[in-house]
Amino acid sequence: MIKIQANPEVLAALSQAFPPPTYNAVRALDKYIAALERLLFASLQVPRNPMQSKLNLYAIPLQRLANSGGQIGPKKVRLHKWLRDNHLELVQAVTTGSNQNKRLSQVRLTHRASMTEDLNPIEQTPMNNPQLSDREIAAHLTGDDAANQCLFDLLYPDYRPEWSDEYIHSQFDPIKVDVRSLENYIVWLSQDARLLSKDKKATAMRQARIVLGCALAFNGWYLQRKKPSAFGRMYYEGVSVQNVNKELRRAMLGNCWEYDIRSSVIAWKMGFATSCLTQAPGGGNIRAAFPATLNYLEDKGDFMRTVRLYVFRDHGRDAADFQTKLLKQAFTAMSFGARLSTNGWQDSAGHWNNPALVDILKNQEERNRFFNDVTVRAFIQEQNTLDNYLFAQFKHHCADLLELSCIQTPSGRVSKAKVLAYLYQHGETQVMDIVRTTAAAHGRTPIANVHDAIFFKQRLGTELKAAIEQRMRVETGNAYWHLTPKELQRYESRHLDQQAEEAAHRQRIAAEHAQALRYQPVGISEFEVSVG
Repeated sequence: MIKIQANPEVLAALSQAFPPPTYNAVRALDKYIAALERLLFASLQVPRNPMQSKLNLYAIPLQRLANSGGQIGPKKVRLHKWLRDNHLELVQAVTTGSNQNKRLSQVRLTHRASMTEDLNPIEQTPMNNPQLSDREIAAHLTGDDAANQCLFDLLYPDYRPEWSDEYIHSQFDPIKVDVRSLENYIVWLSQDARLLSKDKKATAMRQARIVLGCALAFNGWYLQRKKPSAFGRMYYEGVSVQNVNKELRRAMLGNCWEYDIRSSVIAWKMGFATSCLTQAPGGGNIRAAFPATLNYLEDKGDFMRTVRLYVFRDHGRDAADFQTKLLKQAFTAMSFGARLSTNGWQDSAGHWNNPALVDILKNQEERNRFFNDVTVRAFIQEQNTLDNYLFAQFKHHCADLLELSCIQTPSGRVSKAKVLAYLYQHGETQVMDIVRTTAAAHGRTPIANVHDAIFFKQRLGTELKAAIEQRMRVETGNAYWHLTPKELQRYESRHLDQQAEEAAHRQRIAAEHAQALRYQPVGISEFEVSVG
């Protein structure tokens, strides 16, 4: 967890301004520091962006810090304001967020504050010691019950033992954590994760330790606090299966099966293709009007290979997977309205933003070839046709929703991109509810949900999967829904104890063999055999 230590000069100045016994400067400063620690801890539960890592910034709501940091003095001045007015701030705002731009403030610690953290033990951990056994590593990761309970209380200060299961499920989505798998993941992360950057490794370690500690304090369960979005999705506060990396998610869930909707955004849009064509001059058929999109949905592998061979000059097998991954990200971005533009912009908060495709395809020559590819341009044109149709239908049939602040820009203009995201996420939630309901009717309960993906402990089977897909298509009128299964396997132990025992056994055998080779008989007579 996070611990902040203030420079003694801060307390000295505060005590001088508000002397005892009338005021308790120590208690006031401790309250403020505790509020700051909670906000910094929450900030570190999600990955930091490159700017935050480089400048050592943290995203926190400064207004909440001011409100929860306490007051002091006869005029009840907020301690946060007093510290700032007297040039004794513990944190300095680099950029100030607001409710209007829906951004948190970016702050850094001043020289008057130092921070320590015990949930990112990569440098401090003894796990890199090859002499440690499995039991010793497990004991180190598990920690003591008091520390785990302290972490749980910090994340769930409102928890009450009398809560019913019904109430818990109304406020949280609990997941059963594979504790041993998660411990093995942490060991792998500490010792064998060579390709992760220092920041990504630190974030993964912090998140893993949070989940592990809370699960140990709550009988193996981790509570994901629900945070519904106005756009229609269910999000969670803090660390969850949604915002951790895929490997950590696999470690948390253990052996299970993942089912995600294949090309969900594109499939959702194509569900409106027929009605879109009915309003086009002369009508037309879907295959003639949307050939690139249908090729993407029906044979994505061939589609990606065609584009990849044109965009990238390195056609080696080793580069293929990475290139395909970049192209998938690019097409997903375009399906959400990303433009073929290379010009960045500065938002109202002063942050510089690059176009999504610039951040994905960083090489300018590859990006230019991508922009000029005939298949890519056909795909974009078809997506724009569907986007324009959906936006027009929304404005015509849902005029009462145009006043929603979540689909407007800061200036009050209705954003086309936000409208499409609003429509898609509601559609995604609708179809995933169908998946959950149909699976439940067959006695199958998901163990986790991540937007357009759902996880089950056991494989659904061909017939049940087909039945679910049929319900998805019938109830939504969209023939393009398809579930793609993937088996996930837990992180297994490296069996260090067994390896140590086997190594010791080999050493004993080698020593006995060497001793046998060195043996010299005392006399030949002891080997003579009487024959008569």
